This record gives sequence, C-alpha cells and structure tokens, in this order.
Amino acid sequence: MRIVIIAVVVVALFLLLVAWMKISVTVVFRHAEDDDEYKIVLRTLFGLIRYTIRVPLIKIETEPESPGVALVHKEGTGGTRGKEEKKSKWTPSDIADFFRQVKQFLKQVVDLHEIMKQFCRHVTITKWEWRTKIGTGDAASTGLVAGLGWSLKYTIIGTVSRYTKMKTIPVITIVPTYDRAVSETAFLCMFQFRIGHAMLAGLRVIKHWRGRRLRKRNPLTARQANEGY
Repeated sequence: MRIVIIAVVVVALFLLLVAWMKISVTVVFRHAEDDDEYKIVLRTLFGLIRYTIRVPLIKIETEPESPGVALVHKEGTGGTRGKEEKKSKWTPSDIADFFRQVKQFLKQVVDLHEIMKQFCRHVTITKWEWRTKIGTGDAASTGLVAGLGWSLKYTIIGTVSRYTKMKTIPVITIVPTYDRAVSETAFLCMFQFRIGHAMLAGLRVIKHWRGRRLRKRNPLTARQANEGY
C-alpha cells in the first residue's frame, strides 16, 4: 500500500511539473523570389527539447486536366533555394472534404470559440517582426497596395493583441518599390504558454464534445424484444 501511495505522489508531482513547464513557439515565414522558408519551432524544458515543423509550400495548379493545390516539401535546412522537393497534391474533392471535416468539427464542439479565447488569454507574445517589400512596377498601384498592406498589418496586430498578451512592441515595415515588380516578406513571431493551459483547453474540448445522440427506441419494439427473453 505504501508503494502505491508513493507511486501516486510521484506521478502527481510529475504531472504538476509538466503542466507548469512552458512551450515556446517560433513561427517563421519568409518569401524572397525563389527562396522561401516556412517553419514552426517548438521548444520546452529550457530549450533542451526542440522540434521543428516544416510547412510545405502551396502552389495553385490550374491545368484543365488536373487542377488542384500542390504541396511542395523542400528537403534540407535553411531556405529552399536549390533544395530537392517532394510534391503532393490535393484535388478539389480533397479540399472540399477537408473543409467539410473542419465544419463538422466546429459543429461537434460546443463553445469552441469561447474555449479558444480562454486559452489565448494565457498566450504571451514575446517577439513580433513583419517586414515587407512590395512593388508592382507602377507608382500608383504600388502606393495603393502599400496602403492596403499597412491596414492589414495593423488589423491583424490589433486582433492578436486583443486576445493574447502582447509583451513586446511589434516591428512592422512596408518598403514600396516603385520602379520594378517585387514581392518579399519576412515574418517572425515568438510566443509561449504553459503546457497545463493547453491540457486544460484540450479537456474542455473533450468535455464540450457533442457526441452522437442515441436513437430513441420504439416502446412497442422494445417491449416485444423484452418479451422474447
């Protein structure tokens, strides 16, 4: 009995330690001509544990015989220039099925929006940099696009700072290039949260999961079935 109590205490202390630990997430988005990089880096246990998720590049294919969205996976580290690529493709039916599953998930979880809002209150953003260089080759349209870019960036920052804790001053720039067409952007965001808050959000999702309701049985059929035993 004493061994069981010790084991329970050790497990409880371990779970409390895991819940107290923080996860630091770094989101990197960089596009410059043919050199693209999209990745998410997860760190925990004071940086001793690290995991990198490389997001595939998305290319729209409009061939009449085979339209769809191509996901290009680049092999190697750093940028994607000159790296070997592996391609997978989503057809329109695959995309429609994906959005159908997402819609079904949103219907199944009651108050998902509120659950995510409560979780985001515990998310702390420690770094936010978003630099863009844009040009269309025409001065008038370049100025218009730059103005829309500023509006978009400020709107996103306002929304993010409303639902999370912004502990840094965002660095955002848009450099218009009037004499040539160019599209370059570099985005870096670092945020952190405790594993316990993520676990709590997951438990709330499970708690508010709207399972399939059992079909009501016909009383006459149920009585006949009982009389057969």
